[in-house]
Parts: sequence; structure tokens; C-alpha cells
Amino acid sequence: MITGDRKRPRQDRPEGRVPEYKPTQPAEYWHHAGDAHLRIHVWNEAAAGRPLVFLNGIGSPLELIPPFAAEFPDTRLIAIEMPGSGRTPETDMVYPPALLARLVVQACAGLGADEFDLMGFSLGGALAQQVALQYRAQVKHLILAATCSGFTMLSHDWSDVPLFSSAFPFLKLWNDLERDLKKLHIATGPATFAAPDAMSRQLLGFAGWSSLAFLPLIGQKTLVLAGTRDSIIAPSNSLQLSAFIPKARQEWVEDGGHLFPFLKPQITAKKIRPFLGRTLIEPVEPLGAAPTSNALH
Repeated sequence: MITGDRKRPRQDRPEGRVPEYKPTQPAEYWHHAGDAHLRIHVWNEAAAGRPLVFLNGIGSPLELIPPFAAEFPDTRLIAIEMPGSGRTPETDMVYPPALLARLVVQACAGLGADEFDLMGFSLGGALAQQVALQYRAQVKHLILAATCSGFTMLSHDWSDVPLFSSAFPFLKLWNDLERDLKKLHIATGPATFAAPDAMSRQLLGFAGWSSLAFLPLIGQKTLVLAGTRDSIIAPSNSLQLSAFIPKARQEWVEDGGHLFPFLKPQITAKKIRPFLGRTLIEPVEPLGAAPTSNALH
């Protein structure tokens, strides 16, 4: 069941001309399914064409997405928050990928999105692979950003001198992520990240999960994106994904860290928009982080 703002009517795009688009503030919805209550933000509800569904990373709130959403003012963008992240309530249940995939598709159907393009970032990219396999008729294009195949992921090269020379290599990785998060806080304002126990529960749901065996069965055209400076998920993982997915195309975001979709949204969008058959647009101002008038029902 979906609650929240009422959807605005769609507007057909005039043939033969590319209109000027101005991004809208997101409307907020909630998808209720048993004990799960997922918060959803929807940008540009009147936009014509297939929507783009965005699945965020582990513990990440919807408030990180506006810089990216601002690059798609002509696209209905649906972002879904996972249990325990942001303002989405945590549950005692550990959700396996197959069940999370079902919740995602149910939420999209409740918003009238029976077919959609799908983008997954980080752990959301792992979930996006599951959704693409499980619901092939609904997912038309797949975009995987800064993600991996699960427990079969490729690790960083620990013989790399700057990393190996550190007495605490994992601390170095965390410092890289923390630096990027600070940049995001400056760009988007404060956001509520998942508590450690909620993040552990999200990771536990993917324990033992791997997409490697079913990647050749993903039939959608797929764009695999990776930042060359990603210290969290080794960029080599994107090569693994693009090698196993039959219709995959590999693209790199130069000097992009793990959070490149949000810290380098214009560069990221320039790679995504042609893949989805959308024209390039002029840079736009970032949107505000969140609506303020809606609440959980």
C-alpha cells in the first residue's frame, strides 16, 4: 500500500522539440508491506517516458540523492530507502535480496511504474542485480554503479604500496569514505545515516549471496560505472560484472571515489543519459534535500 502525496498527471512531450526542464522538489510516499515501511522520494512526477528507479547504498538516506536527481529534470526518478536508513523504520527482520527485490517492485507498482529503468549504487547495485534477474519484464535498462557481485567480489590489491604501508589499511579505507561523506554533507546538508545495528542487518541479508552464477542470465542492456579512486569497492569489480553480463558496457568516472554519483553528478549523468536515450542537458542547480510536509501514515 502506498501513502503520501497524490500523483500529478503526466504531461506528454511535444514531438519534434526538446522542452526546457526545471527539476521539481521530491514528493514523499511510503510503501507499507507487513512490518516494512519504505520511504520513497519521487522527482518530476509529470515527466513522460519510463521512470528511473534508484536503489541507494548501505545505510544511505534519500537526502544524498538531490545532486544526482537534479541532472534528470526530464525523468520521473523514484528513489527507495531501505529499512533502517534515513527515516525508514528499522525492523527486526533480516531481508534477503529476493524479498527486498519483491518489496521494490511492489512499491514501484503502487506508484504506477510497472516498467522502469533501474539504477543501483553500492549495496543497492547488488540488489538491482537481483531485481533485474527476478523481474525481467519490469526492468528495461540496468545501471550498476560502484558495486560488485556479492561475496565473490574482488578485493583491493593489498600489495599496493600506499595501502600496504599503512599499519591500519582498513582505517585508510574508512578515512577515504569519511572524506567523501563530509563533502556530501557540505553539498546536501545533514542527513541521517543508518545506525550500526541497522547497517549490520542490511549486510547480513546479503551474507553468502553472489550474483556471479546468474550474471550471464541478465538480458537487459546494462551500464556498469566505477570510479577510478574507489577505495571501498575495488574498480576491478566493475570489470567482473561487465565481463559476465552479456549486454554490459563499462564506463569509468575519472578520479571518482565511492560516492561519485553524488559528488560528480554531472559527469555521471553524461554517461547515463545517452545510455537511456535521453539528450544531454545544461547543468542545473542542485535541488533541496527533502520535502517537509509529509509524514508516515
